[in-house]
Amino acid sequence: MTLRNRLLLALTVVFAVFAIASVVTVISQRRVLNDQIDEQLMSTPLPPPRVRPDGGVEPRENEPNIGESPISDLYMATISPAGVVTVVIEGQRLEDVPDLSALSGPPPRTDEIITVGGVDGISEFRVFATRREFGEQAIVALPLDAVQSGLNRLVYTLAGVVALIGFALFLVWYWVSRFGLRPIAEMTSTADAIAAGDRSRRAARYGEGTEAGRLAAAFNVMLDERDTDERRLRSFVSNASHELRTPLTSLRGYLDLYNQGGFRGEGQLDDVIRRMTGESARMQLLVEDLLQLAKFDESSALDIVDVDVSLMLGDVAAAALAAHPGRSIDVSVQDVGPIRADRLRLHQAVAAVVDNAMTHTEAPGQVTLATWERDGGVEITVSDEGPGLCATDLDRVFERFYRGDDSRARSRGGSGLGLSITRSIIEAHGGRIDASQGPEGGARFTMWLPQV
Repeated sequence: MTLRNRLLLALTVVFAVFAIASVVTVISQRRVLNDQIDEQLMSTPLPPPRVRPDGGVEPRENEPNIGESPISDLYMATISPAGVVTVVIEGQRLEDVPDLSALSGPPPRTDEIITVGGVDGISEFRVFATRREFGEQAIVALPLDAVQSGLNRLVYTLAGVVALIGFALFLVWYWVSRFGLRPIAEMTSTADAIAAGDRSRRAARYGEGTEAGRLAAAFNVMLDERDTDERRLRSFVSNASHELRTPLTSLRGYLDLYNQGGFRGEGQLDDVIRRMTGESARMQLLVEDLLQLAKFDESSALDIVDVDVSLMLGDVAAAALAAHPGRSIDVSVQDVGPIRADRLRLHQAVAAVVDNAMTHTEAPGQVTLATWERDGGVEITVSDEGPGLCATDLDRVFERFYRGDDSRARSRGGSGLGLSITRSIIEAHGGRIDASQGPEGGARFTMWLPQV
């Protein structure tokens, strides 16, 4: 059963409950009013008996005149064994009198209260009949006009209330169906179309303040991010294939030439082995970088210890000078407290940025490494005097396999994974890294780590 049908069924049940409750209320009120009439009838004093032991009727000298009856709606009479009805009281407010034909037979063995119609069919009466001596019956009756009028007003009122509730429930169903359920149905249709292959479909826009609007917006964002991730994945696979194809092609070429009889001269094979070893080492480094990125994508398990930032930056600078002899690096370190971090991973991240700066800065350009406390953490900056970064580089410098060189020449860069690994390490520590243009040209990388 769909959600729309469930809602319709629930509202129908609510309407049925109100309708049944209204019917029960009317029936209960009728019973209560009839009981009140019955109590009034049974408490009314009866006229004295008129039938003698011999069956005759006792004359009454001061018989009340019907025309002089009191101003009321009470009807009182006696019925002789012969079925003769003698009216004792007939109130002036009566528009009709009860039809006593149902009581003209033998008197009841016990008192009874029945409802009879009027002689002229105008009113209904509640009649109390009791057995007297010598077969006489005493009759007391009251019209049900007031009771019926009150019940009619109650029925009309409850009918109006039930109709109003039904209309309100219909509006609720229409409102929820129109603005709540229809968007869900449309998004379901969109999801089915996407699953069927139409990946360009998107959910329609709805009110921003509604759940449907927020769901549609989140649904579209999810689809956009999926497409972006897929494009990145395809680009990543393409770049990885490109990086691996070159050394693999070299290795395959050397092996094919050797199988065809090449490299038989003295010293040629040793030179080929040396080149193949270099290509395999480059391939191994690329694979290790990819594995490291994959590990950071899956989890960020770090060996957290207290790290002396000043000492670590000194080690990074020393290693950079050893890798780039004849170059200079300026280390400016303030007295900052230790931070909680993975010593080896953090050293690797900062060293990758410094190596990138040294690689892209021609001598006698200088690289500056500095640190200080800021915003409850430690900020590390690496600045160089190289060519700097263009707007495109600033947006994409941390992407995997991205290199600023359009030719992708490896003379000025590695596989393009170093800065990506650096960002993964910094973010795994709860920090952030940004790239910008230096105040005097060149590039500037800023790393911030929480000091906890």
